[in-house]
Amino acid sequence: MTLLFLSPLLWIAAAVPWAILLNTLGRRHRGAALAAGLIFTLWFTWFLITWLGMPDFYPAPLCPANVPPWWPGFIPA
Repeated sequence: MTLLFLSPLLWIAAAVPWAILLNTLGRRHRGAALAAGLIFTLWFTWFLITWLGMPDFYPAPLCPANVPPWWPGFIPA
């Protein structure tokens, strides 16, 4: 529900970097601007889903600290 409530602000937060990239880097290197924008969008989506989408009260008895034992340590959870 939090993601739905914040969706207009999240859309603006995702659109501003695209506008900045296309206006600065996109004038000469359009492909690089699109690649950087896509990487930022994927990172931003991952961040929002892991930060806002996972409740703190997720069943911890099965997964201590809400992280399964098989989860790799180099990927933040």
